[in-house]
Amino acid sequence: MVDQHVIVFILYILLFLLGMGVMTGGMHTLVGGKMQNVLQKAADTPFKGLIIGTFASILLQSSSAVTIITVGLIAARAILFSQSIGIILGANVGTTLTGEIATLPIGSMYFVFLLIGIVMMCLPLRHSFSIGSLLFGIGCLFASMAGFSSLAEPLVQSPFIRDLLIDSNESLLYAVVVGTLFSAIIQSSSATMLVCMGFLDHGILSLPSAIAIMFGSNVGTCLTTYLASLGAGQEGRWTAYTHILFNILSVLLFFPLIMPLADFSMTIAGNSRTALAHTSVVFNLISAFLALPLAGPFGRWVERNQLTRIG
Repeated sequence: MVDQHVIVFILYILLFLLGMGVMTGGMHTLVGGKMQNVLQKAADTPFKGLIIGTFASILLQSSSAVTIITVGLIAARAILFSQSIGIILGANVGTTLTGEIATLPIGSMYFVFLLIGIVMMCLPLRHSFSIGSLLFGIGCLFASMAGFSSLAEPLVQSPFIRDLLIDSNESLLYAVVVGTLFSAIIQSSSATMLVCMGFLDHGILSLPSAIAIMFGSNVGTCLTTYLASLGAGQEGRWTAYTHILFNILSVLLFFPLIMPLADFSMTIAGNSRTALAHTSVVFNLISAFLALPLAGPFGRWVERNQLTRIG
């Protein structure tokens, strides 16, 4: 019985990833080409890059998609390495919208999103397929969220899952490692957070441990950018290195503050699921603004001392 629950859990993860893929694909069709042009022309300062990266990630609902587009632009020499840093900082901020959406009291309304999405994808109207894909993806997101919540208690019957959660509740450092590995495997920090929300709903996972897992998921999802950078030249690889470095330093900076963050977010949110989503926004937003003053000098240092060696 437990094995069946694990299989269903994996299927719900695949459903979430399908929904994110369809939603991202729909948004990319609608605004992807324009977004690439905006990234190329307007990110001439780190602050502008931060704003553009944030909105790009909100529209595409994928920080990985934004960073991969950025790596591609760098490989094509369309933007400089120094211009990419602000965009990456913004991409981390924008993707937190997924967690906020997951806290909405949609309930069984996800069937409406799925149905309207399917109907619109079948209509022979301009952009109807893209808009339908967006709605269908949102429906998949909420359907998988309901699945994660319903499977939380049955999954705890698995010795492996139970030990994993117990160890995560007892050690925040262990929870960071769990979040890093899990998001590196499924390549989605948003899915990792939604799984945590399911366990939070049933009191199986503590809020501080869920925050630590969320921190780790920010590091694990960097693998996508690194893989995309392998064929993008030295500039592309330095973009991936910067993404990894920024996320690791952010986790190190905020790790001692997990308990105060948990208390503060519970005070303003009222429930652990919303508190986790709010903490993700606060964590990524503050991290981005702390790194922003260093983005320009760091970018110029890399271009002057590292990239010129092979330029």
